[in-house]
Parts: sequence; C-alpha cells; structure tokens
Amino acid sequence: MTPRRLVLAATLALAALPALAQGPDWPTQPVKMIVPFPAGGPTDFAARLIAEKLTRSLGQTVIVDNRGGAAGMLGTTALAQSKGDGYTIGLIGNGLVTLTPYVRKEMPFDPLKDLVALSKAVDIPLLVVVNPAVPATDMKAFIKYVRANPGRVSYGSDGQASLTHLTMEMFKLEQGLHMVHIPYRGTAQLTNDLLANTIQVSMSGIAGPLPHVKAGKLRALAVTSSKRAAAVPDVPTMIELGMKDFDVTTWFSFFAPAGTPPAVAAKLNEHINLALKDPEVIEKLRGSGMEAAPTTQAELDKIVRRYIAQWQSVIKVANIKLED
Repeated sequence: MTPRRLVLAATLALAALPALAQGPDWPTQPVKMIVPFPAGGPTDFAARLIAEKLTRSLGQTVIVDNRGGAAGMLGTTALAQSKGDGYTIGLIGNGLVTLTPYVRKEMPFDPLKDLVALSKAVDIPLLVVVNPAVPATDMKAFIKYVRANPGRVSYGSDGQASLTHLTMEMFKLEQGLHMVHIPYRGTAQLTNDLLANTIQVSMSGIAGPLPHVKAGKLRALAVTSSKRAAAVPDVPTMIELGMKDFDVTTWFSFFAPAGTPPAVAAKLNEHINLALKDPEVIEKLRGSGMEAAPTTQAELDKIVRRYIAQWQSVIKVANIKLED
C-alpha cells in the first residue's frame, strides 16, 4: 500500500471511531428510566412527565421502571450496576448520591465512579414551617425563642441522616441552637404531628405543608433555596434573612451508569434539557411544587461535588450515622 493510501486508510479509521463509540443510530431500542421509589410520588410524577417528552424527541419509548425499596438504595444500586450503553438511565434524588454514601458503613456503589451525570431535573425548595402555637411570626423571632428555650423545641425530619435532618442540623450549627430531632418514615405522619404541635418545626419539601400554610394551620418562616419559591413568593429565603450561602433544595437529577459513551450522554443531556424547557413541563412541575432545573453535565457534576463536601462537614460535626 502506498504512503498516500496508508494515510487515507488511517484517516478513515479514525473518523469512524466517534461514530462507533456514539452508535450513530442510537437509540435503536427502548430506553429504561429507573426511578428508585414506588409509583405515585413526586419523583415518579416528574419521571413520567419527562419520559413522555423524551419518547417523542428520541423516537424510542422511554419506559419508567419503578424500583422502590431501602429508601431508594435498591433502584440506585441497580442503575449503578447496569450496563453503560445508553439504554438505562435513572432519575435519582440528591440524598442518594451526595449524602447516604457518606453515612453508611458499606455502600454497593461509588456515586463519583459508578454514575455519569447527565442533567439536573427538578428543584424542590424546603419550606421552614412552625405550628402557630410557637410564639414567632418570623425567623428572627423563632431563633430568639429557641435560644431562650434550649431543648424544648422539637423538629421533625424525613428520617435519620435524611436531607431534611442534615439541613436542620446545619441550621442549628450555624445559629447555635439546641432542638430535639424526631425522625419520621414519611411526611404524612410528620405533618400530622406538626399540626398537633407534637413537634414544633420542620424543614420539608414545599408540597407537603403548603396546603396547611395556605389554610393558616401552619406558619411559613423561610425557604431554603437561593431564590424565593413561586408557590410562596412572600416567604423570604434563608439567604435574605442573613444566612449566607444557605442554599439547599431537594433535587432529582438524571444519571447513567459508568461506561456510557460520552456522545450518547451528551445526546441524553440535550434531549432531557429540551423536555425540561418545554412550557407544559414547567407548568405541570410547578403545579406540584417543583421547579424545572436543566443543567449541563459539567454543572451537575459540580453541584454533586459541592453537596458532598457540604454534607460531609455537617455529618462530621454533628456526628450523624446511619446503621446499615
């Protein structure tokens, strides 16, 4: 073979590599979207809404696969252990990738090694609410009240080492407060006890307490997101109240298993973002207390690493552990 033909052959071979890695016809079969929670919850709602849009734009059915169990660990582990071929993705809550791995003694996966960030999907601000029996109509008065009554105020969370638990512990550490933690297995019982004044305060996803706030049965003091929530525009953020950098939301993001071809991951990001910018999707998510939050892959990776660093600090100082 002449030198010219050798160069031409090498050039053609190199040109073919990206196409082989990407799979030029991807997707050629249905895509499975693992949701690590049972059907019917907010994550499932968001997943099915976005899956419908992805099915149209990708030209292949996107099937929602609910894998509930072990507080989301079963489904997340299934995703991390799946083949990285672009045909399995997952909509995963932030606690499962930035928090749980660092309070458990043993983990079946490493979120930074076994998962590929695709795009953030939704943000759910946490709403700080108190029972009206608490003699405080704003956050400043509440902090003053707790300081004057150390150990007499109880707060509820979604469970030991949950996002709501760590967020309240971060708040306590920053403000030098002493409150008693009462963990719950679900928001329903937590809300019932808050309404009954069995516990006095909680930081929880905005959708749960919102109807009771509007009915005057609970009092909202702040939201934990960097911007005010559209559902409660009159409620200030923690940052506005002087707590610098206090930016915490429950968020769900799309991940793929390690080994997913970069070109396929980029295409998934493109189509996920397209769905999240759809006015219908934005409106329906907002109606359920969620805000669409499309990002680049690099932005999501940065967010994950920031939250990991933030929670590891709180976990260490507050000595928070979770039994396996």
